[in-house]
Amino acid sequence: MARHRVPVQALRNFISILMGFAIGGLNNLVVLPWVFGDDRSTWGLVTFSAAWAATLAPILAFGSPPSMNRFRGRCEREGTLAQLYGSLAQPGVVLFSLFIVLPALLFPETSADILGLQGEKRSVVRPIALLTGLQTCQVYFISFLSSNLKTSLATFTQETLFKIGYLALVTAVGYGIVSRPQFLPGFICLYALVLSILFAQAMANGFKIDLRGIRDRNLLRELRWYSGTMILGSSASIIISQIDIIMVGRLMSLEWVPLFAIASFIAAVVQIPKRAVGRLWYPLIASAMDKVDVTEAFRIVKLNHQTVLLTSGWILACICACLPELNALLHEDFRGLNTVILTVGCLRIIEGSASGSLMILGQSKHYSWLIALNWGMVFIAIPLNLFFIPESGLGLGLWGAAMATLVARGTSILCRQWVIWHIWRRFTPSAHSLGIILCLGAPACLLTMWTPDTHALLSLLLKSVAITLWTAGAAHWLKMAPEATAFALKSLARSGGDH
Repeated sequence: MARHRVPVQALRNFISILMGFAIGGLNNLVVLPWVFGDDRSTWGLVTFSAAWAATLAPILAFGSPPSMNRFRGRCEREGTLAQLYGSLAQPGVVLFSLFIVLPALLFPETSADILGLQGEKRSVVRPIALLTGLQTCQVYFISFLSSNLKTSLATFTQETLFKIGYLALVTAVGYGIVSRPQFLPGFICLYALVLSILFAQAMANGFKIDLRGIRDRNLLRELRWYSGTMILGSSASIIISQIDIIMVGRLMSLEWVPLFAIASFIAAVVQIPKRAVGRLWYPLIASAMDKVDVTEAFRIVKLNHQTVLLTSGWILACICACLPELNALLHEDFRGLNTVILTVGCLRIIEGSASGSLMILGQSKHYSWLIALNWGMVFIAIPLNLFFIPESGLGLGLWGAAMATLVARGTSILCRQWVIWHIWRRFTPSAHSLGIILCLGAPACLLTMWTPDTHALLSLLLKSVAITLWTAGAAHWLKMAPEATAFALKSLARSGGDH
């Protein structure tokens, strides 16, 4: 299959994710409240199950994404790529069998207690186990495609096709074509469909696996040590990415999970640029580090920082300016979430703009730092959630869950920047970064106070257009992020050339 240039893939990924968010917005803001307005616990249960699967799957994959990128060049030169893929698959099979399948089959009641499930909801232990297995396989095959710089179809499948299927499933439940007890099994079938497409694409791109694994004992030992270290570090990051929803479900109730999911969904639009290019930066940084070209690696890190900060900042500025209109357009049960939306949005920008430092540290010989940094983040987040959310603490509820994650992740990212400065004497944020924040934040705050006497949807469009024109003009005339602007223009030019 043809491999498109990085800028072209980035643009196509951006379009796929944007379409997915549009479909997801229709589903989350209109269809799901219509279907489950009188039964938010069923909706919350599916979200809760997906959160557990998303938490466990990357851990079970045992470091496949970074390991495929780090060892691909070496194994390709030695002709042992199939052995590498076999060695990376082995831990996932063993861990899934021992820690997911056996407990779900033999100790379902104990598993339900661990997951915090009550009443009729305790019966979903085995569906969660199945979702986890499907998600683990998806992580594995996406890692293969990403390491080969072939991400467009995989992104479309995960971000657009899956959400089309989910919208169709929810609509079918609403019209009585699918019963509510069949909702979760139908959701699992969507995961299986996505996996089958990813597997077919991997096979079409020459995926071969030798289940016996790597025969070179020294290389195998190095691979296992690296994968184990990375999963110890990344598992903490994975836990923190889902801990807010899980804590809301446990400390409040499953009925509050959809509200937090709605706020997180609106704020997650900020992630579109990072998700569009993230899978492409990782193999490029890994390749530069494999060649011991630190200058090139940090050039990519800087490009990632500028690109995400500018584009994600533009999206968050639009959201901030349009908060009164969004509040008016939302279903009455989901209003009053402004502080949660802004907090989660700020968190996503901080994460995305600093993701390059995570990549370069993970691909260097100093990767063991990630264990301390990421687990320190978890040890901060858990007590903060317990203190911020319940009435016995500060009683901040949903905002408390968002704030706990923001404080924990922000602290970890600052410490990571210090580590990178200590090792390489490089500090990615610059005066340009501060300029972007001020240039986008000021008009967003001013437009929030402007409430034109028109329909909320029209006001939202007017404010978004104003922010967009301001951002484009500032990026061009003030040269806030020159490399990011050049990358975006190159993406558009090359995409147009393909047609």
